[in-house]
Amino acid sequence: MKKQHKTYCLCLLAGFIILSCNKETFLGKKPATAIITPASIIDLRSMLDNTEVFTWSPALGEVSSDNYYMNYTNWQAQPEISRNAYSWVPDLLGSSRSLDDWNYCYKQILYANIVLEQLKKITPSEADKTEWNNIKGAALFLRAYANFNLVSNFANTFDSTTSANDPGIPIRESTDIHSLSQRASVKACYEKIFADLTASTPLLSDNVPITAKNRPSKPSCYALLSRIALNMRKYDLAYLYADSCLNLYSKLINYNTLSTTSSTPFDRSNDEIIYYGKCVDYEVLEGISVNHIIDTLLYQSYAANDLRKTIYFRTIGGTNMGIKRGYTGSIYAFGGLCVDEVYLNRAECLARAGNITGAMNDLNTVISKRWKTGTYINLTASSVADALSKIQVERRKELVWRGIRWQDIKRYNKEGAGIILKRVLNGVTYTLTPNSPLYVFPIPANEISLSGISQNPR
Repeated sequence: MKKQHKTYCLCLLAGFIILSCNKETFLGKKPATAIITPASIIDLRSMLDNTEVFTWSPALGEVSSDNYYMNYTNWQAQPEISRNAYSWVPDLLGSSRSLDDWNYCYKQILYANIVLEQLKKITPSEADKTEWNNIKGAALFLRAYANFNLVSNFANTFDSTTSANDPGIPIRESTDIHSLSQRASVKACYEKIFADLTASTPLLSDNVPITAKNRPSKPSCYALLSRIALNMRKYDLAYLYADSCLNLYSKLINYNTLSTTSSTPFDRSNDEIIYYGKCVDYEVLEGISVNHIIDTLLYQSYAANDLRKTIYFRTIGGTNMGIKRGYTGSIYAFGGLCVDEVYLNRAECLARAGNITGAMNDLNTVISKRWKTGTYINLTASSVADALSKIQVERRKELVWRGIRWQDIKRYNKEGAGIILKRVLNGVTYTLTPNSPLYVFPIPANEISLSGISQNPR
C-alpha cells in the first residue's frame, strides 16, 4: 500500500508541476528530468499565478442547496454525481472514485507546499525581499483557503463542544511522498487554518490588486477569516475580521451602472471582488444552463425596483428563470471573496451583539446600491430577532449562486433554525433534515484506498 501511495504521489507531483505551469520562463531552461523543481522567485510566482489551479472552489454544496430546482427530465440528463447531490443520495459518488471538489483543493495545497519549501532555499536580495514576503504570504493564504474549503465540506460543521473529537481532513504541510496523512480533528484543522492566515496577513499588501485579483492581499485574508469565523459561529471574531477588511477595502458597485439586459453584467475584475475564485464546474450551475430553474419563492422575493431581479437572472422558458453569468464574468459560479459578503458578515455580527443601528446601516449600505436610483427606502428593525431575519433574507438574495448558501443553512441549523430541504422528482419527495450527516460529503474512494483514512458516515 505504501509503495502504491509513493508511486501515485510521485506521478501526481511530476504531472502537476510539468503539465499545469505553462510559463516559458519557468520551463524554458530546465533540464529534462522527471520532476522540474522551481528554483527562483519568478518560478514560484508563476506557480501561484496558475489560475487553473488556484481559483477553483468546491461546488457540491451549491448543487445540493435550495436556490434552484430541476424537473425530472433535466435531472435525468445530469451526470451521476450531480443527480445524487441534488437528491441527497447517501451514495453520492456512485461509481466515481474521484471528486474534483476534493482533488482541486489538495492540488492547491501541494503547489502551496512546494512554494513554501522552495522559498526556504532562497535568500532574497534587498530588492526582492518584498516579493519574497508576498509570495510566502500568498502561499500560506492559498493553503489555508484550500484547507477551509475541504474541512467545511468534508467534515462536520464546527461545534466547540465536539470539534476536538470530530474527524476533520488530512493536513498536508510538506511535499514528502512518504508521508501518509491521517484525518486531523476538526479543531486541529481550524487551528492550522488560522495559523496560516495569521502568518500570511502581515506579509501581504494592504491593497487589492486591481488587475490581478487572483493574487491574495491583506483584505482577502481578513475577508476569509471573517467567513471562517462566521461559519464557526464565533461572531465576535467574525466582526473584527470583517471590520479590518472594510477598513482597508470597501468598494461597492452601484447596480444602476450595470446593464440589466446583458447576459454578462459583471467583469471578472469588478470593484467588489477582493479575491477572485470560481466554483468547480458542474453543468447545472453554469450561467448558460437551461437545466436549473431558480426557486420560485426566492425569485419572487426580489421587489420590482430591485435591480438584482434582472441583473442576476434571465428567462429560460415561460415563467422559469435561470442564472446569468455572475461575478466571474463567465459561465462558472463565483467562488471567491467580495465586499458585499463582508458587509453582510459584519451586519449579522453587529445584530447578534445587539447593535441594531449599526447592523441595519451595513445592510442598507449594500442593498441601497442594488435598487433603482431614488426608489430604495432604508430597512429598519424593531429587535435583534427582526434585524437578523432581515439580514438573513437579504444575505440569501445578495449572495445567491456564490457557493455560500449550503454553509449558511448548516450554520443556521446549528443555531436552531430547523431548515428542512425538499425536492420532488417524478412524484417522489426527497427530504434533507437539519444537521443530517448528508450535509457532510463523502471522501473519494481513491483517497480512502491510498491512505486508509476513515470515510464519513452517510
